[in-house]
Parts: sequence; C-alpha cells; structure tokens
Amino acid sequence: MALSEEDIRQLIALKTETKNLDYKESFNWDNTSKDEKLGIIKDILAMANTQDGGRIIFGVRDSDFDFIEMLEDDFNSFDQTKVNDLVHNYTNPKHSCQVYKHIIDGKYVVAIDTPEFAEVPIICTTDVHSSVDPNKQILKKGQIYIRTDKATTEVVSSPEEMRELLGRALAKKGDELLGMIEHLIKGKPLKTSEDSKEKYGAEISEAEKFLRENIGGKLEDYGQWTIYAYPTDYDPNRISDHRKIKDLIHKAEVTLIGWPFPHTQEGNAVNFTKGTQSHTIHDIYIEGYRAYKSGLFFWQRAFWEDVDRRESEEGKRVLSYPYLIWLVTEFLLFSRRYYDEISPQSDLHFRIHLTGTKDRKLVTFDRSRDFFSQSHIASDDPIFVEKDVKVVDLRASYKEIACDVVRGIFAVFNWDDVTEKFIDGWQTKLLEGKA
Repeated sequence: MALSEEDIRQLIALKTETKNLDYKESFNWDNTSKDEKLGIIKDILAMANTQDGGRIIFGVRDSDFDFIEMLEDDFNSFDQTKVNDLVHNYTNPKHSCQVYKHIIDGKYVVAIDTPEFAEVPIICTTDVHSSVDPNKQILKKGQIYIRTDKATTEVVSSPEEMRELLGRALAKKGDELLGMIEHLIKGKPLKTSEDSKEKYGAEISEAEKFLRENIGGKLEDYGQWTIYAYPTDYDPNRISDHRKIKDLIHKAEVTLIGWPFPHTQEGNAVNFTKGTQSHTIHDIYIEGYRAYKSGLFFWQRAFWEDVDRRESEEGKRVLSYPYLIWLVTEFLLFSRRYYDEISPQSDLHFRIHLTGTKDRKLVTFDRSRDFFSQSHIASDDPIFVEKDVKVVDLRASYKEIACDVVRGIFAVFNWDDVTEKFIDGWQTKLLEGKA
C-alpha cells in the first residue's frame, strides 16, 4: 500500500528531522549532478540499515522545515525505476525503495520511502569519489551506513553500533525459527499475584499523578489512550539503573509513522527515584510516559483526532481506524523489543484503555480509500483490553496478538465482521514503512 496524501501531510507536520525522517527543499533527478544524487543514495543506504527504515521528503525548507513545495520540473523528474536503478548499483544485497508523488494543498511534494533491510544489513558495493573534488569520497566500498539520532548519515564506527545492527539481523532470522516452534514453547502465562498487582498498582497511580500534573489539563479536553505493561512478578530493581532504562527505551522505540512510540521530549525527559519519565505537548501530540525499574511502562496520549478537531460528516467525534491498528501494533512491537531485553523468560500483563469513546465513530481520513458504507460507532466508554502473554510469544506473534486486541476494540464499535486479513493489511503497511 502506498504512502497517501494524508500520510505525507502528517510527516510534513512533524517539522523535525530524525534518524527516520529527512527533509530536502527541492531536487531534480535528471539535471542534478551525480555527486548530489549519490548523497541521496548514501542516505537511502543508511535508512535501510536503521531500525524501522526511513523517509526523505522533498519540498520542505531546510532552515525552518516549512512546506514550500518543489518546482514542477523537479517533481516530474522523479521516477521510481530511475531511483532504484541507481540504488541497486551500490547495494548488496540489492535494496529497493518506493517513490511517492503527491500534490498537497496545491504544492508538489515527493517522498522516498526506504524500508529496513529484510534479512541482513545493506553494504555499499563501490568506491565513489567526488567529480568536483577527487580527494572527497562520497561512498566507500564495504562500508555499512546508518542514520544517527542527530539525523545525520554516518559509517558504523563503534562495536556497540555493529552489535546492535547484527542483533537486529539475528532477530529477523530468529523470528522465523520462533514462528515454526511456537506451538512447542507456548504455554499458559501466569497471572499476576495479588501482592505484585498491589505494588504495580501503586506505581500506576504515581504515573497517573505525574501525567495529570504535567499534561492533565490538556488531556482532560480530549479522548485519550492509556496503555501500560509489566512483568507479572514484581521486582523493584529488575532494571539496574536509570541510564539502562533510557537506553532500553531508545533501543525499543518504534518509528514507523514519523512520530516515534514512545516519544521522548528533549528537556522534559528526566529521572525520578524509581525510573525515568517524559512528557510532550507538540502540535497534535499530547502525551507522556513513565518507565520504572520494576519493568512497568505506563503511557498516555490524547486522541490526535480530537486535538486536530476532526469530526465525521454528521458532526460526531471520530477515531481513525488505520491509526488505531497502527498504534496497537506499535505498542506491542515496542513491548516485544523492550521486554525481550528486560526479562525474556517472563510473563507479561498489559492493558490498552481508551477513554471518551461513547458515540465516537470509526473513520479513515484518506481520500484515496473508501469510507465505510455503514456506521461503526462505540456503544461504551471506556473501552479496554487486558491480556497476559509470555514474552516469548510476543517475540513470535506480536502481530497476531495486536490483531486480536484490535478486533476486541472494534467489537465495541459494533464492527463484528472485521477480518484478520483486513487488519493484517494495515499492519503490513505500517511494518513495511508505508504508514
């Protein structure tokens, strides 16, 4: 499935570059020098080796990230075959990206969408020096490029970076094996003991208080997501120190739709006695989290549809069903990564809770896709799903678990006949970096 106009509009609205998102003002694929084209190829190589891949958006000003549009000739010069032909000259194994062209609010914009490598990291195959300055090397044979947290493209230069990259490659292979033997390792997860439930309950109350004090005034105006997870056996020092928690969150972060899950706000991310916390108020995103040494992760976000004042044609409050599928899938992918590092042999309890749902309608805002022929409106408030799972089952089947959760939520919106194939299609769009 393609990156739609609405998808690209949201990426532009972020107005911040990350390791998964880069902006360019304009670019003519036919008339620009080979040096400049190879600079783009270098970024594509790096995004292919970056967790969750990345997108390059053309038509956004470098200095302030305002959407200024491309020139029409530049827009017309982009062709997916031409771009991939050049990418294939420098990648082993051969890697492909997708090129999407849209006119948004009367402005030309192009997006290059690069998925994360499928099985093994992408290696540069050829040495290339600048045609202007022979002493300047643009690409180096045998190097592996990655994107950094400073939104720059660099060569893998440290053992830690290489271990992380190889770890992701091994995990992809391991997932296949886990899928095949899942029926052998699957058992019924243990329920949380009353003592552990009470101790986690106290931490959940603390997390709610923290978010109420920092973004509560904003959250109260809108419907909201509340999501938390924890290992079923309580250990106040499961994670040894604050730095370790931050590193684990950073490593597990999911960046598939431009805005990461969870988002850590620079300046608002601080430690507290039992862990680390962050809160964010930015554009349509009002959210925050607390991560405890015990392994509890607690997160809240206002419905962006309310913040952005979206309504149905008949004036009802709405919830985007593609975004709902994506968010649940993102959370379970994050949990898979996070708890596989913290406590891979543990059982896990999680809860997904939606508030402000009664009489709210499921919709999609993508004009290129069909709207519902019938109304799917929530009959209850709040809506919540709770589950106990094994971390090893999350590793093998997080997509299927997410699908089951989504179907449970959709049922309260009176959408009983939604199929697994339908949900899987939207999940695949997300995981292939096309959300």
